Formats: sequence, structure tokens, C-alpha cells
Amino acid sequence: MKFCLISLLPPSKLDGEIFTHEVNQISQWATIMGGTHYNGVSFDLGYYGLPYDFFSEFDLVMVALRSELIEVGIKIKERSTARVVVFFDAELEHFTSFLNRELQVRFVRLLNLADAVAVHHENHIPVIKRLTNKPVGVVGLPFPLRKVREELCPPVDKKTIIDLGSALGNLVSRNGLVNLAVLTEIGVPGAADMQDPVELYYLRIMRKYMPIPPIHFRMTSYNPFSSDNRVRLWEEYISQVNYSMLGIHLDFRQTWGRFPIDCAAVRMPCISTPGFYAQQILFPDLCVQYQDVEGAAGLAKRLLKSRSFYEEVMDYAESRLSFFAEAETKQRLLNLLG
Repeated sequence: MKFCLISLLPPSKLDGEIFTHEVNQISQWATIMGGTHYNGVSFDLGYYGLPYDFFSEFDLVMVALRSELIEVGIKIKERSTARVVVFFDAELEHFTSFLNRELQVRFVRLLNLADAVAVHHENHIPVIKRLTNKPVGVVGLPFPLRKVREELCPPVDKKTIIDLGSALGNLVSRNGLVNLAVLTEIGVPGAADMQDPVELYYLRIMRKYMPIPPIHFRMTSYNPFSSDNRVRLWEEYISQVNYSMLGIHLDFRQTWGRFPIDCAAVRMPCISTPGFYAQQILFPDLCVQYQDVEGAAGLAKRLLKSRSFYEEVMDYAESRLSFFAEAETKQRLLNLLG
């Protein structure tokens, strides 16, 4: 199958070439399908010098959908013979609540033009099925488990550090302040990716009012404006997460949830919300609501204190981890397409 991914990843010298990079991001679809990638907005602006009927060369085009790519997806379907699968690359609310009415109409049109629609979360299926007569199902992101286990993250002695899925954030932190509140309630050191050095300034101010434990900030966050270093940064990130004892991320969204998969892959528990589909599958006993500071802190203290509980939740996660591997994720896509 000749495959092409259309997304908002930055234009790169790799566009048009066969993708081989392995990361826990949308580009992993191009890797496991043996396909290529183009930035949808750049394509529409003529950056690549190609017409839309160019996509007829492909058996399947996946549009990693955000508002900027709605029209691009429509043009691919109308001007080429390729089969098109729409993959939600943003939470459902992005489309149902934040688009203007004109874009929402175009969004529904695209859903009905596409050959199938892939969503992040089972809760989204009843909504989307009312908007289109095309097949709808949870597919998810393929995770490079073999690379993590065999190359990047061998078993190590864990340190008493809690990895935060989000801390302060410069523009958006996905409930990061609540994550800090949980860490403060637990009272052990933390670690988190830094989106901007200004976070250190804000943390110093907050420490005047909150007894925030020491936090090690890593400069390994994915930079959406960089195309050449995103793989290296993700490899550094996952290699450092490997040394933490457990992860916490009380994200408020309903979405796929890459952070719990990262945690399970490096053999540590994750406390998160049922809004993460991955959390429900891997760590059902560690689900709390996104503002439940006491509940999250209580689970963390129990994990740090009880080795048997820690091993119990990890044994269960290990038994479910194959659900996220490349082969099973690819098969879910093929099943959706029929």
C-alpha cells in the first residue's frame, strides 16, 4: 500500500521521502506504513510545486485533521482518486466547539467525503457517527515499543522522582498547575519538560506561596517549529523519563493520551484521568478526575510505599501494552477501512 500522511508537522527535507523515524507522534503513521509525509498547508500554498491530482499516486492518504487542514482534505478527496482517512489530530472539542459555523459545515462535508474516520476515544464515536455515514472507529497512534525497549530504555534503578506530563507551560499546560498541586501534596521531587525558560521564573514566584518540591526541568520538549531535531529530542525525553518512579498527568481533555503509553513503555505507573483512552486500557486502577488532587496524591503515596501494589499495576499494564504496538495499531486502521 502506497501511503501518504498529511499533517501540520513542519515542512522538511524528508517530505516526499520514505519515513523511517520512530517517535511517539503523528509521524509514526508514515513510518509504520512505509509511506511519506507532506505539510498540508504548505502543499496548498504551492510549496512543493505539486497539483492535488498528485495524490492519485497513493492508495491511502491520512489527513491528520486540524482546522487548517479541513479544506486540504476536501481538495485531496475531490481532485484525486486516493482513498482518504480522516484522523483526528486534535481533541473533539476543537471541532465541535471552537470552529466557526462555516468551518463546521466544511468539517462535516469532509467527514462525509472521506472513506473512513479515525478518532481518539470511544466516547467520540457516538457523536461522529451522527455526522457521517462513513465507518468511524478508534485507531490511535502506533507506538515504537521495540525501539524503546531494545535501544533507548533498558531496565534501570528508578529514582524517587515523579514525572509530570505537564508543568507550567508558556502558552498552554494541560492542567499543569493541578499537576504541581499534586506534586506539592506528595512532597517528593519531580521532573518535567520545559517549554520555555521563563517557566523557571514563574516557578520561583510560585514557591513564595506553595511548598513546591524540587523539579528538574528538561529542555527536550518537542519544538513544532523544528523539523530536524524532533526525533533526537523525543529520544532524549523518553531516555530520561526512564529513571522516574511514576508519572502524573491530570489532563482535562478526552483524547488518546501519549503520556501513559510513555510511562508504561519505560516500566513505570501513570496516574491520570479517564479522559485519556490509553490510561483506561493500561492503568484503570490509577484513574482519577482531573481536579482530584487528594485522590491522585493518595495513589502516588500508595505506589511509593507498597511494592506489591506497584508491581500489580505494572503487571497489568504490561499485559495490555501490545494494544499500542505498531502491528496492532496498523491492523485497526486496515479493519476500519474494510
